[in-house]
Amino acid sequence: MNRKGSRPSRGTRHSASSLFKKNMASVHDSISLYEGIVKLRVGLNTDWLLRGAVVFLVSALDTYFHDRIKYGISGVSGDMPAALLRHRITIGDLEDWEDARRKGNVIRNWIAEHLSTVPLQSPDRIAEYMRYIGVEQLWNKVEPDNTKRKKILDKLNEIITRRNQIAHEGDRLSGRGSGKRLRGIALDTVTDWIKFIDGLITTIDAKVT
Repeated sequence: MNRKGSRPSRGTRHSASSLFKKNMASVHDSISLYEGIVKLRVGLNTDWLLRGAVVFLVSALDTYFHDRIKYGISGVSGDMPAALLRHRITIGDLEDWEDARRKGNVIRNWIAEHLSTVPLQSPDRIAEYMRYIGVEQLWNKVEPDNTKRKKILDKLNEIITRRNQIAHEGDRLSGRGSGKRLRGIALDTVTDWIKFIDGLITTIDAKVT
């Protein structure tokens, strides 16, 4: 099974990694636009560009794991991972299976359809679905040291939480007496998160094969 998912296609060959880099372009463009407008000193509230960068960043992360799983499943041959064997299908799906010449494509389509409604952002959810392509104990592979691994997962959860606050709460405080003020956001923080996610995906590509 090709877990990284460099699946052959017509024209350009893509992988989860190459598509991640493409999706990260919107993150970097948001930061560049923020810095450019700040230099112009036009008095606009540019913090929304930083918030947009956070949303794009988590989207790139989410999409990476969707692609990694989708392309990995396309290469299924021989014994399937236990988690994939336990995936539930409908009786109607069996007709697709019977008629298909390429069984791997049918499996990929089943899982892709299922995952289309499943966000892959939280560490637990990501690890759960990476088992579909035979990757057990994902985060232990990323970082064997318990203390270092906890720091990685805590930071990932911090970024995911902030993305949800932006996407679902308008990034406004919700506590009593908060006045629904906007949470503060800083370029240094967002830049640090971008480097972290970029480094995390690089590590996963190197260690989880």
